[in-house]
Amino acid sequence: MAQEKRFKTEIKQNNYIAALKQAKEKLTTLEPEGIVERSGADYNEAKQEFKLVMAGEDYLISYPEGEVTFAAKDQEVQLPIKVLILHYLNQASGASLEGRLISYREVPNGGDFYYSTFKKRATNPLVRLFGENADKLVPAAKYLGGKSADLGDASVTIPVFPKIPVTYVIWEGDDELPPSGSVLFDASVISYLPTEDLAFVASVPVWAFKGIIKNL
Repeated sequence: MAQEKRFKTEIKQNNYIAALKQAKEKLTTLEPEGIVERSGADYNEAKQEFKLVMAGEDYLISYPEGEVTFAAKDQEVQLPIKVLILHYLNQASGASLEGRLISYREVPNGGDFYYSTFKKRATNPLVRLFGENADKLVPAAKYLGGKSADLGDASVTIPVFPKIPVTYVIWEGDDELPPSGSVLFDASVISYLPTEDLAFVASVPVWAFKGIIKNL
């Protein structure tokens, strides 16, 4: 069993390595000005690097090499995060927000197929953290650049990427029903990242919440 787990981990690692290589190659084919306009990132021409905020954290991305580092922390960025950031820079469309929220299942090209993974990564942990602590959702979101929304018993919208706001909703339970939650996207999201990446996008703030909520 342990050997099988290690084998699966190695395969996943190799897949990320291959995806990172492809994403770096794609970045070299794009002009910085276009990336800035479509993604909302900043570009320092003198340093030849982008600055991109993801869920309240600043990242630097060298151009054209595509090396991803923290702007203010001396530690290695996790490989999946590097891939996600480059995918966003490469694929951002620049489309305006539509002002219409959709669920992950409504995302074309695989929302239903990846929903179980999405629920496991984002919705279920959200409910575990805030289902009985709904009052902590708004203050926790402020650490990530989020603000209160007007849904459920508590809700927030967090700009996970400059052009991808994600809304997190909690309904408190009662004697008959357990707590529940929902994660929603602006409908424009379908032009920014593929469906599989969006499951990862939604989970990034939830991971951060785990550390934040301990201090609230």
